[in-house]
Amino acid sequence: MDLFKFVRMKTLRKIVILLVSVVCLAHTSVFAQQLATIPNVMPLTRVLFIFDGSYSMLGIWERHSKMEVAKSILIPFIDSVSKIPNVEVGLRIYGNRSPFPPQDCKDSHLEVPFGKNNLPEIVNKILSLNPHGTTPIAYSIEQAAKDFPPDSTARNIIFLITDGVEACDGDPCAISRKLQEKGVILKPFIIGVGNEVDFNKMFDCAGHVFSAKNELDFLPVLNMAMDKAMTSTPLQVYLLDAYKKPRETDVPMTFYDNVTGFIRYNFVHSVIKPGEPDILFLDPLVSYKIKVHTIPPVYAENVNLEPGKHTIVKIDAPQGYLMVERPYGVNLSMPFETIVRQQGDMNTLMVQQANEKVKYITGKYDLEVLTMPRTYFYDVEVKPDEVKTIKVPAPGHVTFTRPQMGIGAIYIDRNTDLEFVTYLSPDSRKNDVLTLQPGKYVIIWRDKFETDTEKSISQSFEITSGCNLYIQLNKK
Repeated sequence: MDLFKFVRMKTLRKIVILLVSVVCLAHTSVFAQQLATIPNVMPLTRVLFIFDGSYSMLGIWERHSKMEVAKSILIPFIDSVSKIPNVEVGLRIYGNRSPFPPQDCKDSHLEVPFGKNNLPEIVNKILSLNPHGTTPIAYSIEQAAKDFPPDSTARNIIFLITDGVEACDGDPCAISRKLQEKGVILKPFIIGVGNEVDFNKMFDCAGHVFSAKNELDFLPVLNMAMDKAMTSTPLQVYLLDAYKKPRETDVPMTFYDNVTGFIRYNFVHSVIKPGEPDILFLDPLVSYKIKVHTIPPVYAENVNLEPGKHTIVKIDAPQGYLMVERPYGVNLSMPFETIVRQQGDMNTLMVQQANEKVKYITGKYDLEVLTMPRTYFYDVEVKPDEVKTIKVPAPGHVTFTRPQMGIGAIYIDRNTDLEFVTYLSPDSRKNDVLTLQPGKYVIIWRDKFETDTEKSISQSFEITSGCNLYIQLNKK
């Protein structure tokens, strides 16, 4: 037997003995069995363990050194995590290569990259770890961003295990926020070892903080943190009608990450039975903004989930219907559209087709019907569960005949002003047939090759619903 195998067997035996003395006395845990049966409801999750290999880990915790306890617990713990479906693990260690003093603030290295079947390599690295150096926490988190393979669909989680605070000039909170905002990682998990440091005070701004005050607490704390990281959480979205009942449904929804602004999920809201929305299971590590794609959209801001706890989000979304009827006399092959805007707002909400019944959030709207000329309806009120029907006056028709090409346009007569409606084709000798809304009009026209301005034609005419007019354009 070579020396390495002999030393490794002795070290492993020591770890096993210590594991029995610490773990068997700890609270009963069925973490491995629980994790093995978690349904695969989340995308690929990568868990990077950042392990403290600094000199301070040689300090005695209660009966053993912090390093001995950490090794004895961490090895079987990572073994359990690696067995979870759709989970990959990696290992970064800091403070293990450069002795202190002097202080090496870049002593942080990815010891085992993410990959399948890398557990033996992780175990060997942890077993052979000898604490040496300092504690560059901020630098380690920053470098960890490069450890995760490029994959916009994966959940990237950091588990940082430390017995101390930042020993270099870095800012763990600022680095953590920057990486979260970029969508590189989810909010890290920071496991504090020992009772010399107030870990919550030091790291609450950087991530989810868990403190193991004594040796027996270490395994339950790890279990608690991993359970929070891996448990999908039930949520119901109540779309409330005008009576504050969750009876609105059948509308798309988008869930955004509040930190990054990125889209996390897209769903179409549905109900299990009347008044009982379907249950979603979501990643609890993300703070959400929910956009419900009603017309106009409605929102829920800062939706935060507590892992494993059922959450109900209530959003006011009372709706009614709006329909614009196609009037008699409009060619069925021609589009007949209406621009819908919120009252007093020029932004277009919807371009609605004729005879189409469209659902809107209750309130008042301004309509612009694309007739010739445009027909406007202001302060149209959509009421809950009702269909508001808009009847557009039926148009009339006018035919212009002319002996040759000419230049001209149609205007609607507003008594004190003429408003442009449309041009006549300047390069055609054919008849012009127009469909116009009821009203008084003026046509102004001149022969294209006529140079005498006074020979222009100006003629008034009136359109009524269903009428058919014929106007001859002749030189004066």
